[in-house]
Amino acid sequence: MKKIAQNLFLLLIAQLSFAQPSPKAKVFMECTSSWLCDFDYLRTGLLMVDFVRDRFIADVHVQVNTQYTSSGSEQNTIVFKGQNSFLNQDDTLTYFNESTLSDDDKRIKMAKSVTLGLVKYISHTDAANNIVITYNRPADTDSIDIQKQKDPWNSWIVSLGANGFFDGDANYKSQSVYSYIGADRETEKTKTNTGISYNYRKNEFVISEEETVLKENPQINGYLNFINKINQHWGYGMFASYVKSEFSNYDTKLSLIPKVEYDVFKYKDFNNQRLVISYGVGVQYNNYKDTTIFYKTEETLLLQDAAIIGSFTKPWGNINVGAFYNSYLHDLTKYSLSFSGAVNWNIFKGFKFAVGGSYNITHNLIQLSMEGATRDEVLLQQKQLDSQYCYFFGVGISYQFGSKFNNYINPAFKGLSWSLNF
Repeated sequence: MKKIAQNLFLLLIAQLSFAQPSPKAKVFMECTSSWLCDFDYLRTGLLMVDFVRDRFIADVHVQVNTQYTSSGSEQNTIVFKGQNSFLNQDDTLTYFNESTLSDDDKRIKMAKSVTLGLVKYISHTDAANNIVITYNRPADTDSIDIQKQKDPWNSWIVSLGANGFFDGDANYKSQSVYSYIGADRETEKTKTNTGISYNYRKNEFVISEEETVLKENPQINGYLNFINKINQHWGYGMFASYVKSEFSNYDTKLSLIPKVEYDVFKYKDFNNQRLVISYGVGVQYNNYKDTTIFYKTEETLLLQDAAIIGSFTKPWGNINVGAFYNSYLHDLTKYSLSFSGAVNWNIFKGFKFAVGGSYNITHNLIQLSMEGATRDEVLLQQKQLDSQYCYFFGVGISYQFGSKFNNYINPAFKGLSWSLNF
């Protein structure tokens, strides 16, 4: 009888201990675009949770998926996945960053959104005792009738800019100048993008006192795209472009391609999963700088374009794959076919694996100059050369071990961090 009482007492103590809330929720956080997340700022600001290095030991897995609008603004979707005692307690929050926001404004909005999403989990921990919730009522809510704000720009956003890079030494000089202007408009149903850019490169090499090699490469690109979403699965678009490129032997290249696409999943789920099939048929006018290898100085051609794209973002990692095909309808042997993709996989605790690459088959370089390229133009990549394929491949692994916590930031001897962003 005494032994049974002891067992019941131990069982009661165990049940009570499991019923007690834990001190803090353990959080593993990752961003699909890691450079957009200031993890140091988040860890020093969100002290009501414990940040851990491994999703397998976390109570909450937080994943930030970022998609860009045509104007450079960001739509961020934060997915909260409960684990352990919070299993099946998931949530999703979405917020928007305008392209004009500073980095500080962006990280403040992210910290606020992450905090709001974590409240439901924090409320079951001891840290909830120190949470204070306040609400600052907007000044204009005192009015009974709130007028909808008018947009004088009708959702249009205009971007313009220029940059230049200059470097060299006693034997070499390089100049690169780039300028652009663009206008974009996105609504729930339609998207319009238009713009033009100018890129100029100049390289000068001093071979000897008697020989200097000077090469210039100007290029102009323009585009006008209109896209309409019919429903949650179907959409169509009209894509027009202009190219003037000495490198590609185009004095003028004009194309107009209508396209239609179908997404197996709903458009609203694009942050987490996409499987898109698209097809288009259009017309292209080419006026060549030099006579081509097919003895053409200009021509008008019909072409077709098809693609299959798959993108999946999951707690264990993400997959992005695609296949792209285009050809000229008058001669289907003039085509290009490319495959590309990447997989990022959190295989087990602390161990990550990534692999990606692309392979392109090119049989459609009808614009190549009959004159070919000189030695200098080959070395400096000033003229496009015939190549029936190109490829890229990369692979990497990483492994971390040690303390599971990742809460503290020590700024001592932290180096300078700067970059030029245009």
